[in-house]
Amino acid sequence: MHNALLPRNVSAKSLEDAGQWLLELQDRPQRLDDFDRWLHSDPEHFEAWAQVNHAWEALAQHSATTTQHWPQAPAPVAIRRPRRQWLAAACISALAVSAALVFNPAWRADYSTATGETREVTLSDGSRLTLAAQSAVNVSYNDQQREVTLVQGEVFFDVVHDARKPFKVRSDNDVIRVLGTAFDVARRDNGLSVEVSEGTVGVNRQYRLSAGQRLWIDRKSGIASQSLVVPAEVAGWINGTQFFENVSVAQVVEQLDRYQQGWIVIDDPALAQKRVTGLYDMRDSHRALQALVAPINGEVRQYSSLLTVIGSKKTSAKK
Repeated sequence: MHNALLPRNVSAKSLEDAGQWLLELQDRPQRLDDFDRWLHSDPEHFEAWAQVNHAWEALAQHSATTTQHWPQAPAPVAIRRPRRQWLAAACISALAVSAALVFNPAWRADYSTATGETREVTLSDGSRLTLAAQSAVNVSYNDQQREVTLVQGEVFFDVVHDARKPFKVRSDNDVIRVLGTAFDVARRDNGLSVEVSEGTVGVNRQYRLSAGQRLWIDRKSGIASQSLVVPAEVAGWINGTQFFENVSVAQVVEQLDRYQQGWIVIDDPALAQKRVTGLYDMRDSHRALQALVAPINGEVRQYSSLLTVIGSKKTSAKK
């Protein structure tokens, strides 16, 4: 039998502060040390943080369209709380959820996915799109064109051949053109990735990719670089795993962050820029993070189900 401590009475001020920290750390992870000091300054803050986390999970719970690969998040634990405290925590969390929706460009998209969700969409001509977690697209189909705009995230395209109407994918100023092929497009924070598993793909009229080729366009510099990829490994995330080759820790974390509720914060800029190569299980972000940072002397710290922090292992000072 599992025993749990009953919740302590918590002031409305502590609940409000905990809710503010939940939002603050999403936008300003560099304030992690300040949050840690607040958390440990009063035993009541631990309970306030736990209650706000429970409220957030209850309000932000999404049911995945595709349940084949992604496990459902555990249901929030039912806890009896004084009505005033519950309403305060729930209102704070509802405000946070609303703010996230307003600033999320995906909420008006034609097709989108939530955290940990994948979705397959079949278009009118039979072409199929598979959206990764936290992805969104707009679709424009008519007699003259077949066009999809990648609003955010990552999509695998399996395009039906039609020589009369080329298929286009837009992401900001970048345009991918194909007649009929299979390829993956990922819009990252720092750039755009295109990987081809079948056929040929044209990008911005300057580049032509064949099966087994990858193109990366850096967002800041605009510089493009090409490399090779095993065709069978393109869009491996559909089956639950993803292979990364010579990428930064930050890039892997950015992807893993799409497959769990809450946030993953890197508190060491040097660790964030280290290069790694590996195959990670996107269905188990905690295990993937452990495998990611263990070889580079990193550690994973779990503050709650909504906040995971990774950084370099602390070494004891020599006396």
